[in-house]
Amino acid sequence: MDLNKLKYSPELVWVYLEDNHQAIIGLTEEALRDYTELTKIRLPAEGEELVKDDILGHVFAGRGRGLKIISPLSGEILAVNEDLMDAPETILEDPYEEGWLVRQSVLNLPEFDDLMTRYEYEDFVDEELDVDDEDIYSDDDDEYDEEEEYDEEEDDDDDYFDSDDDDEY
Repeated sequence: MDLNKLKYSPELVWVYLEDNHQAIIGLTEEALRDYTELTKIRLPAEGEELVKDDILGHVFAGRGRGLKIISPLSGEILAVNEDLMDAPETILEDPYEEGWLVRQSVLNLPEFDDLMTRYEYEDFVDEELDVDDEDIYSDDDDEYDEEEEYDEEEDDDDDYFDSDDDDEY
């Protein structure tokens, strides 16, 4: 994928806008730089509506480490990369092609226009990333504990996420 055709959010998410006002969304290499393996991923279900800055999902790297994925756009989830459910490491291996996360409708085109170009993103990474990167990592009370049984009733936010694999949580 031509990285110059992508737009980027400060939360280290890339967006490719297709001609039909649909966006393909994924994580940048910079978002993944501290991870050598990923163990799980949680993404919203198809048909879910997102508002810009909602939590789009989480990736987990074990030992309570993970990354919150923040939605860069408002819109409906049209497709989820189901291959990542069985092979989340694909995101590390190929974040811009096989590691895409979701396809989403774009309800508000100015939100896309407000995202950074590749050059603006590179400047952002050079100037800001080392100072602000802790804000996107899950180091607070809502982090995922791989040893704990997952109880869907305890977490109202989980209605938002695809629950096909509930027995794994």
